[in-house]
Amino acid sequence: MKPQLAEMLLDIKFHGAPDQFRRNHPFSEDIASTQAILFNPRYDKWKKLSAYRRWLAAGQPCLFGKAAAKSKSVFVCLLEEHEVLRMKRGDEDLRETIKDHRQAWKRCALEGSYSSFLVLLTSRSLVEKEPGDKLKEICRRLLELYMDVASIDDDTIVPQREYVFLRTGSKESPGNILKFATLPNVFCAQGDGRWWHDHRTPGGIMITSNALGHFVLSRIPGSEVKEEMPEKDKIHALDNAMRTIFNAYGNDKKRRGLSHCPATQLVPIKAGETSPIRAGSELSKYSPNHYHGFFHTDHLIPSVFFNKDRDPKELESYEDLSFKYIFDSAGDPVDHLELMTGTRATPFEVKQAMDRLPDFLDPDVPLSLNSKLDGRIGRWLSDRLVQRLEI
Repeated sequence: MKPQLAEMLLDIKFHGAPDQFRRNHPFSEDIASTQAILFNPRYDKWKKLSAYRRWLAAGQPCLFGKAAAKSKSVFVCLLEEHEVLRMKRGDEDLRETIKDHRQAWKRCALEGSYSSFLVLLTSRSLVEKEPGDKLKEICRRLLELYMDVASIDDDTIVPQREYVFLRTGSKESPGNILKFATLPNVFCAQGDGRWWHDHRTPGGIMITSNALGHFVLSRIPGSEVKEEMPEKDKIHALDNAMRTIFNAYGNDKKRRGLSHCPATQLVPIKAGETSPIRAGSELSKYSPNHYHGFFHTDHLIPSVFFNKDRDPKELESYEDLSFKYIFDSAGDPVDHLELMTGTRATPFEVKQAMDRLPDFLDPDVPLSLNSKLDGRIGRWLSDRLVQRLEI
């Protein structure tokens, strides 16, 4: 029988090794300042969420993630350590809390908002511990609860995918419904200043799922959400993906003593290889088809993260990480369809994916998202959580 996440948090709190790396390498200013708010009991959860969103909009390397955060298109499930420790039914209540947030996210995404979803587990004691097996097992358990799967192995791609929906057309004249796959990634505070700096987060552990195709299609200007994605928008998405790698931590040449940094890197375009990137762009000299990394970006649990060394002596090199799914319908037809352009979904699938929502979030009824509705959703989620906590 697997230990509960609460047990794991207590174990690492009282028996985990301190992160000696922090003696000479304190957290970056952006991480430290955000954690000062996340760990302050005087601030309520809404203030903490606001602080974290500000960090997302400025501190993370992913250009899509920054754009989504700036446009308030990231739905956040914030779990504080004391809440996890107080859940009456342990992991079962934790799984149900995440599921509530996932369904609320999907309901908002149906109308074109919130293309990204993330689970943030905050713990002051957790960020003070070195990366190792204890931290890895906490990440694994949180991912299993989020994805609702029995187990996740190290360095593997899980075939089960998370889907999010988008209603095309307009509120007055709804069209078909498309669904887009996402694949989660894990981020830890311990990455700050280490070779995997680009996968850092304030607060503890963060799991994020980004629906790239949903984000691109829902933000094409016009009064209606299109059902077909223009080629120019695919190329713009490719440009942003490549630019994220191009701007990765370490590419500025100011970081010393990190031989595996940047953790991901563009590779030169080969002779005879064509690129849809415009000729005058600084990215045109790099391959649009693949890039290189010292971890596999599709692995849910990259085991190489959980090493206390700032930069291990040897890391496996993944030479053929792919961009093709973004723009190449012939080179990667399955992922291009699932992740980028979307597949047709039925109203039954949508209802099934949102079967626990209150009546005011009925997916059959188009709605307009605003601050009043955001507040109502927040209160529903808060009430559901309170019912699961020991007083």
